Amino acid sequence: MFNHVKGVCTVLNDHSQEITNHYCRQVDADARKKLGQYFTPSNISEVMKAWILGNPDCRHVVDPAVGLGELVTGLPGKLTVTGYDIDQQILTFARRRLEADRANVRLVEQDFLKLDWENTYQGIICNPPYIRFKHYSEKQDYLQLFKEKLGIKLSGFTNIYALFLLKAIHQLAYDGRAAFIIPSDFLNADYGAPIKQYLLQQQNLHAVAVTNFTKNWFDQAATTAALFFFDNNRKSSTLEFIHLNNHEELAQLNEYIKVFGERPPIGRVYNYTDLDPHSKWRGYYQPSIEKNYRHMKPIAEFARVNRGIATGDNKFFCISETTRKEWRLEKENFLPCLSKASQVTGNFFFSDDYKALVDSGAPVLLLNIQESNPSSGQVRAYLAHGEASGSSTRYLTKRRRPWYKNETRLPPDIFISTFSRKKVKFIRNEAEVRSLTCFHGLYMLPEYREKLELLMAYFMTGISQEILEECQRQYGKGLKKLEPNDIKQAMVVDLDVITDAEAAEIKAIYQKIKKDQLQDSERMAQQEVQELEEIFERILQKH
Repeated sequence: MFNHVKGVCTVLNDHSQEITNHYCRQVDADARKKLGQYFTPSNISEVMKAWILGNPDCRHVVDPAVGLGELVTGLPGKLTVTGYDIDQQILTFARRRLEADRANVRLVEQDFLKLDWENTYQGIICNPPYIRFKHYSEKQDYLQLFKEKLGIKLSGFTNIYALFLLKAIHQLAYDGRAAFIIPSDFLNADYGAPIKQYLLQQQNLHAVAVTNFTKNWFDQAATTAALFFFDNNRKSSTLEFIHLNNHEELAQLNEYIKVFGERPPIGRVYNYTDLDPHSKWRGYYQPSIEKNYRHMKPIAEFARVNRGIATGDNKFFCISETTRKEWRLEKENFLPCLSKASQVTGNFFFSDDYKALVDSGAPVLLLNIQESNPSSGQVRAYLAHGEASGSSTRYLTKRRRPWYKNETRLPPDIFISTFSRKKVKFIRNEAEVRSLTCFHGLYMLPEYREKLELLMAYFMTGISQEILEECQRQYGKGLKKLEPNDIKQAMVVDLDVITDAEAAEIKAIYQKIKKDQLQDSERMAQQEVQELEEIFERILQKH
């Protein structure tokens, strides 16, 4: 069973603060994180309350994941309040807090997602839990329920917060308003398409305020947040996207929300008919650098991209030279493999770099046993160790036959880091090693093989970083992630428009950088990269 617990917010008075502090002392940060609880600034909750109170006829407000009750604390006394949660402990604290604030409150220890689908509500305010499904069977039950009730086929990657959003909007009264704060990642993810499509079909989403990904409104939460404002009292044919960069702009949003529809928009307004639920919506609220350039094509035109090898148990499958010797395993039972993005610096990874990792004791030897019945006694002993330690029953391994047979991957031409906080790492794989999922692998198509150096040179530039940033999924505190499909769709310089003279110029600079980094992997080729920037800028803008 899930703990449908919303994020708890900074409180408005000493009594509320005392209760919140008491709860946080009793339930430590790790436990709150597992329950999906995150502290939300009170200035955000005030914006959400202002939107709900913009309906003068509202008499009843519901919080589907009430937690400690911050979002319904301080509402006018004329409103009756209902809060749902399945965590008895946090409801005990919420009851103490809210009973001091108001008399007309009802807290219900039940699962909102499965409860009273026929009821409607005039006001819905919610900060749902930010947790993934823990059990496959439970996930399937929820997805099937939503398919039956709403006719939506949701992806298995859907986070539980989206279910709260969808059900709440389904139950919004004809004159009702709703305000949600949820992660913004579904706006730019493939699994978000059916969710966005459903929201557009309702014609009641009026504004979305997205926080800048360099800001993190939630303590300890690896996510970026977005505020969603719904109003059923007036159907909309347009949607306003508002990009928030700082607390001052959040304060401006609070004032704007109070008079929404009476003042000129402060964000970008799009017709519903112009919004594509299957595309990333980042382009609607962030300016695109791609529009400045003429000669660009998706990476998929020149290369294929695969994720790295998922072992199911990296500690067992990817070991050090010392461990190999301890188990007396032969070298031919292993493949050279990077296990962490931090194992590489610079734009090139050479054989000497790999040897240095081996000598340092890094876990860069990937077990590669293809036989169903290994003849080596040492191999059998190591596999028996894996079975005894639980490696054979992990989520991925228990689905493989035999359990220890890893995925097959050829060494990629270029490694691309899966996660990044600043720049995405592009690494030319000169050592012909493989990698775990810390990197994705780029493989040039045969017909473009001779242009590999041109593409790698382009990846060294800031231009590529800026454009690729538009494809990344943001997880807060600067953490960004790329999936293989994100990379395939990312735009790069059209290799076909590069002339022989331009190619020769690029390759000469590229070879100099390569030679210098072979001698010193940490050398920063700032001057050479600047020269590449100028060349590619010229190519991208030429007529």
